[in-house]
Amino acid sequence: MKTTLSFKLLMLVTILTLTSVSAHAQIAVGVKAGTAGYGGELMTSLTERINARVSGTFFSYNDSGVYADDDPSIAYNMKGEVTSIGGIIDFFPFKRGLKLSAGFFYHDFLVNGDATPDESYTIDDKTFSPEKLGSLTGKIEYESMLVPYAGIGIGNPLAKGSRLKLNFEIGALYTDAPSVTMEGEGMIAPTASQGQDFEDGMSDFKFYPVINLGLSFRLN
Repeated sequence: MKTTLSFKLLMLVTILTLTSVSAHAQIAVGVKAGTAGYGGELMTSLTERINARVSGTFFSYNDSGVYADDDPSIAYNMKGEVTSIGGIIDFFPFKRGLKLSAGFFYHDFLVNGDATPDESYTIDDKTFSPEKLGSLTGKIEYESMLVPYAGIGIGNPLAKGSRLKLNFEIGALYTDAPSVTMEGEGMIAPTASQGQDFEDGMSDFKFYPVINLGLSFRLN
């Protein structure tokens, strides 16, 4: 509930900022692709050297198959989704297109997966069916979805000259370390206790890298 309220306040402040600018302010729209997926942006000028933009990117991934290198073989399903929506301020310290950026994002990152033995397993002349062996499910997510962003880039969509501009940026979202949840059923249920080991192993992954390449068009 707190994250949802913070996200709504973020969007409200961003929209009010964009709609309160002068009627003569320049506006541009753009598309981009990068490490957080595909999406678009709406940009406007606040001053000669400061732009504001609303940005949104989305990405989903699905994979399933059978891992045959284990005995028994393991059937798995994995699904990942990333949604990043935020407001950014771009500062251009020089006349050329170098920009320094900062903002806040609603960053929803979620990976779900499950694994089930695909065949029976025999040990000490005893055979156990896949149903008896059981299954594992796992989830990776960030506890906080409202996160700060900082970056640097090249390209000013609202600069004079060609209306069509190529833009590049690199930066990071501070997400803190992700949490890992694992649950199990059947004989392999104790394996789920390794979830904490996975989480400990990811404790240093506190930043989500952002690399975007985009194309923008100035409307006026």
